[in-house]
Amino acid sequence: MALATDADVERALGRSLADEAEQASVALLLEEASDRVVAYLGHAPDPVPPAVTRAVARMVEKVLNKPTTTTADYSAGGYNSSQQMLTYRATPAESSDPWLSKTIKDMLSPYRSKSSQSAYTIDLAGADE
Repeated sequence: MALATDADVERALGRSLADEAEQASVALLLEEASDRVVAYLGHAPDPVPPAVTRAVARMVEKVLNKPTTTTADYSAGGYNSSQQMLTYRATPAESSDPWLSKTIKDMLSPYRSKSSQSAYTIDLAGADE
């Protein structure tokens, strides 16, 4: 179950989804982002708090607007130069996945289950003694 909708992603993007291909990509990205959020929280919130919905939509928006690096070669007056430039694209690359940034984790931290915030000590030395 996705924790956000296409409309939430459109609000984060500040535009409508471009076409059916982008809508299909967003549906998959919403599921992936929701899976990561549920794993981070340690539970699936029900009902879903608005901050969690915004976090999932923001994760998808970041994938859709992820910058790519391109290299351009320039030649002027006998001098050659190669420069890298960042370009922004409106569709995700094949290897793009939603990720939990520090900002997103900060947004989600109030909704984490107590068991996912616990620290454990494991004694590896002398366990058999």
